[in-house]
Amino acid sequence: MSDASCLHFPIDRYPGMNPFVLAWMKSDPSATSFLQRFDGSLSGWRPSAVASSTPSPELCEGLARTNLAWGLDVRDQLTRWAAGGTLTAVAGQQVGFAGGPLYTLVKLASLIKLKRDNEAAGIPTTAFFWLATEDHDFREVAELALPRPGAGQRDLIYLRATQSVASKRVVGPQPIPESLIEELLNVHPMERPSWLRTGISFADSFAELLREAAKDSVILVDALLPELRRAGGALFAAIVDRWDSIQSALSTRSAELSAAGFAPQIIPREGEAYTLLFRLDDRGNREIFDRSSALDQPERISTSALTRPLLQDAVLRPDLFIGGPAEVAYYAQIEPLHRLLDVPTPRIALRAHTLLAPRRILRLCSRYSIEAADLFASADSILAEREPEGVAEIRKIAAQARRDLTEQLTRIGEIALPAEHALARAINRSIGHLEYHFGKLTERAIRGLARKDRERYAAVREAVATLFPDGTVQDRVVGWFAYWSEFGNDLVERVIAESDADRREGTIIPL
Repeated sequence: MSDASCLHFPIDRYPGMNPFVLAWMKSDPSATSFLQRFDGSLSGWRPSAVASSTPSPELCEGLARTNLAWGLDVRDQLTRWAAGGTLTAVAGQQVGFAGGPLYTLVKLASLIKLKRDNEAAGIPTTAFFWLATEDHDFREVAELALPRPGAGQRDLIYLRATQSVASKRVVGPQPIPESLIEELLNVHPMERPSWLRTGISFADSFAELLREAAKDSVILVDALLPELRRAGGALFAAIVDRWDSIQSALSTRSAELSAAGFAPQIIPREGEAYTLLFRLDDRGNREIFDRSSALDQPERISTSALTRPLLQDAVLRPDLFIGGPAEVAYYAQIEPLHRLLDVPTPRIALRAHTLLAPRRILRLCSRYSIEAADLFASADSILAEREPEGVAEIRKIAAQARRDLTEQLTRIGEIALPAEHALARAINRSIGHLEYHFGKLTERAIRGLARKDRERYAAVREAVATLFPDGTVQDRVVGWFAYWSEFGNDLVERVIAESDADRREGTIIPL
């Protein structure tokens, strides 16, 4: 059940939101002409051609085996899914240290919320969570920001791996550096959990932590699962066979998106083609795929950002995909490839945008009439807007003083110019200096005005530090592990309750 004490903000106030997604969420034809809108209702769902392809016993066995290794017995769910008749929903995220940033939990919660709502409405649903284990950006997965214990939300500690790792090696199978685990345990002292045991890989650690949060609500999918890659063998062959047509289709669609005023999500390097596939060597390094190479080992093929959704959709045949803004934009760019390769396009829904804050911050926002949507800025600018009359008066006085002084200096020049030709340049320089200092003085006065209510300033400063730390939205940088370690699965349930996919507003949950 939704918590009435939550704060909400329009999704278009979420910093950095993809312009295409904003237009698409509003059902603007300029965007929906590229990607059909999901209407938010599945009440009329029936088994369709999307789910008509029967998954292989080998794939089901591989999924059952890996999930059991992570502590999840999903065999019954897989049997029901393979038999057909259940709606299939998918979300996913790159594996990251200690569960990655908050939006990982929000994606998972959006998927679980959809499944629960469907089944309450009599729609049997199978939910898959795709673990992106094949990316090779080690630095991205081995970095996490956590609130400093005892400092509320105002101070973040950044944990980063110090070792140097080859940049092209897929990260999922790599062991988590012991130094990174020690950093986490120093920040959050606890008995060392099994998902941080010595030598555990990023993929296994991530999956086992998600198991703790999601229980048996979802089936986890390792993107590097050999059975999954073999199931995608026909797709890989089709991509190679239609390589030139795919490149042409992507170029055409990108040009159409640009003409409509939207930036394509992926642009190839100048003079180069779009990257479609990689090949993995014996050490797990990703090398650009040579289209003349043999495709006799699909387990060695790795997808790019453009073809990953195609593999997911070809093998799992989802009815619905829940993704973040970038993932929605990917689908707009690759939609022609689904038709070209005869891969059904699932309905697409935007993940929820759910943030967390101490309850006292939400109370203070209410006391000072500060809107949640206004908290994605600096404390000074927020409070300056709360003093419109005083700010306007300061700006008016400063502007008038600037005009008066400039007018008098100009008059001096007019009088003295016949006698001193160099005076004109000196006066122009003086005017420039005065305008600069008037501007600085004005802004300083405005900041002073904003700070005159110290309690309000402190409250807004903490709210901004919590929801927009270091100029980045909380869910993109702060790890959910810190909140989960304090509030446990009660936090997970609250996030699930507030994480409706395809919602046009974001939510701030009080803790």
